[in-house]
Amino acid sequence: MVELSTFRAWHPAPGARADELVSPVYDTIAPEEYARLARWPANAANFSSRPPTLPLAEFLATAPRTLREAIASRAYVRDPVPSFYVYGIRFVPSEDLLECLPADHRRREYLLLGLVGRLDLGRQAPGSVAVHELTFEDRVAERVELTRATDTQFAPVMAGYSRPTHALNDRLEAALGLHRRHLEFAGSVEPIVEARLGETVHRLWRLTEPDLLRELQELLRPVRLLVLDGHHRYAAARELLARGLPGAAPPAMLVESRDRALQLLPWHRALPRGAVSLEALERRAPGASLACERLPGAATAESVLEQLSEMTRHRWRGFVVVDGPNAARFTGPSTDDGGADFDLLHGYLSSAFGIDPHRFVPFRSPRRTLAAVRERGGPLSGGTAYLLPRLHFQAVEERAFSTGRVMAHKSTMFLPKVAEGVLFATASEPTDGRGAGTVP
Repeated sequence: MVELSTFRAWHPAPGARADELVSPVYDTIAPEEYARLARWPANAANFSSRPPTLPLAEFLATAPRTLREAIASRAYVRDPVPSFYVYGIRFVPSEDLLECLPADHRRREYLLLGLVGRLDLGRQAPGSVAVHELTFEDRVAERVELTRATDTQFAPVMAGYSRPTHALNDRLEAALGLHRRHLEFAGSVEPIVEARLGETVHRLWRLTEPDLLRELQELLRPVRLLVLDGHHRYAAARELLARGLPGAAPPAMLVESRDRALQLLPWHRALPRGAVSLEALERRAPGASLACERLPGAATAESVLEQLSEMTRHRWRGFVVVDGPNAARFTGPSTDDGGADFDLLHGYLSSAFGIDPHRFVPFRSPRRTLAAVRERGGPLSGGTAYLLPRLHFQAVEERAFSTGRVMAHKSTMFLPKVAEGVLFATASEPTDGRGAGTVP
């Protein structure tokens, strides 16, 4: 059983230039982006994301002041009554990501809707929420300290739920006057926030009608949640709960796991030249119970994509390695375990070669991974690419709930991603809706 609480969100004020206020989530901002985002003093990146060159202590000292100044400038307002919210993300996948999707799922544009409320971790039934990916301790600690310093949580955790029907999504679409099945993405209800971030448009609607709120909560009660994106934010909330500190009820965006606008892709990897050769990987494969087969012809992005697609179709567990013009497929015992590909890859390189998985450089698509190891003079030039087949949500979910085992860091990529600045939650606001919390 899941309980979602209403809350009084902070969000860009009516009439504010919301495009200048939102930013990518803190751990997805490229270093060169910070200077661009900092041009707008009230942009969320200035108080929710630490540039890599800024010491943590200095960031924690300045973030609360920067947030207060943004609030004082009236760039953001806080809603007067506790509410649920609908967060809509309208996005256009890049070509290199689109080609990774099944052909019958490919569209030029998608709209994902999620119901947003606060997920009070102290009130959830045991086993109702699961995670599927490891976190970095330093990132969790930073999110904990930022929450304590600002009394604010800046972006919702994204969590998926499975239901036999689309009843909750249908109810949200009806409330907004949307018809996504007909690819009609403009509803009859105007959003309270609309902000463009690159090719992605973020929208926010407020739901306050008491009967609707009760109906949505009832629809949620039977479900269980799998944390999809925001593992560090979720882990920080768990840590705050353990310490008895405010912040144990983070905002959460709940999305239907079967929604065609929700994309699940693996992160691919690369290692620099000299880390390990394809020949060495092949020699030791039998000792690790891995079958290895050289792929014919020169490895191209198209041939690799076809090979990964075939692995997905047949549920072959494994990975493809590309070293220069050569490629090979490594497969292990057949299984429906949603994390087996990552376990095989990371376990093999760690046990057979002593390679720390943290040395991997992650990439969003096979095409980008291959480009990185083939770029002349680049940091990974002449390196080795490790490419993984597409994941199945149901297998990932089953693994998380039935075994509790988690995948390696940066194993899964769920798209689209929320943005910082679309809505904030005051960490110390009570979850029963009776209190106003404290103004940052």
